[in-house]
Amino acid sequence: MPMISPKLACAIFTDETRGASLPLRPDVLLKTMSHHLRRHGHIVVGDLSLRLYKHKGPWRYDERDVRRAARDLTAVAVDHHDLVEVVLPGQRWRDEGRGEEEDAWNRANWRGQIAGWMYHEALSKELARKRPYTERSEWKRLGDNGLPGGLTWEEFVSARDGSGSSSTIAGTYPLELLTRGENRWWLPRAYAGLLDRWELLEEELLEQARLCSRCGTRGPRWGGWRTPTTSGYMTMCPPCSGAEFTAYTGHLRGVAYGQMRARKLRADGYLCRVCQSSRASVWDHCHEHDLVRGPVCARCNTIEGKGIPEYLLRREEVVTHLLECGRCRGERILPVRFHAAVAQLHLEAEARHASCPVRPHVRHRTTTRAGHVFDLSCDRHWTKKWRQEVPAAEAHELIRVFVDQALAIGQPGAGVPGPRAAFETDARP
Repeated sequence: MPMISPKLACAIFTDETRGASLPLRPDVLLKTMSHHLRRHGHIVVGDLSLRLYKHKGPWRYDERDVRRAARDLTAVAVDHHDLVEVVLPGQRWRDEGRGEEEDAWNRANWRGQIAGWMYHEALSKELARKRPYTERSEWKRLGDNGLPGGLTWEEFVSARDGSGSSSTIAGTYPLELLTRGENRWWLPRAYAGLLDRWELLEEELLEQARLCSRCGTRGPRWGGWRTPTTSGYMTMCPPCSGAEFTAYTGHLRGVAYGQMRARKLRADGYLCRVCQSSRASVWDHCHEHDLVRGPVCARCNTIEGKGIPEYLLRREEVVTHLLECGRCRGERILPVRFHAAVAQLHLEAEARHASCPVRPHVRHRTTTRAGHVFDLSCDRHWTKKWRQEVPAAEAHELIRVFVDQALAIGQPGAGVPGPRAAFETDARP
């Protein structure tokens, strides 16, 4: 199998599709960190899927697949005079749906994506005018040109041209062919049909990726059972993962990370300590105390290291994992990057604009020796903004209270062996 890098695949695809009438964007082949790759292991271009393979570490394409897809998409003839009407949905908020409707929000929907771009740019234009919240009701109204919020076509295209891959669908750029006439939107029939087939293909790939590779049980839509391996992602349900991998019991708590690395203990024989559903791939540790926390999968490791602190602290399993560091737990502290987030959560819960009952929007501004400084604004009273400081001593006490409450709820570490004895007797490879 002739395996090639994403960069070479993109170059080959670009060269072989120079005469294509479809508005192709080959850069999609470089998106090997795409969430779609985790979801189903493929990059979709037009109505064709290209599988990626893990080959000695990096992701690789099969060159034959790339050339075949390029030839097939180049052969698609787009007649600019054979048009079909495109009916775009109206604007709605993500939290308007529940259950099946909420699930449908994330399904492949090219008409919804185009409409979403329009409303996004209309709202951005409205926010730039800095009008009070009560005067923003008109930005969703469609004009005679079919665009909301008084957008012109030139403004819309200019804004989306600068957004890169976020304005592509199935590796194509629909705004290149979208036209307006007779108060309706139009696309070439061949291209609209291709986008319809893309929706079906995405659904087929997701459905296949939902099936546990061991027992065939159907899992969640969005990759909850997908786990990284040396050869790519695989799907395993929690029972199969539990049978295949060992649940970590905290037996390396208190062991120095450097000491454990010297012993070359592997993490991939364990379940992830955070999500409890995927195979672990690395040992996570407290960078401030150099103590092992536990085995985690690549996804949870990235989220814990780079995720937004105030969001992470709302997840009980993340807080419990952070407190697997013996010194953090014993001293009732958290890693430094979470200190301002604890104070921010406190202000969101307690601070208010006068007698207004609405929780304010709180944004961390800066941290000094004196404490943490935040910018607050009232979502109901748009013009009301203020600044508030949480002194260092108060912030330290808030962290201690936060940790005590987390320990009272989760009791991480109860009933596990001492770290040194466990480390000396650990027999895993």
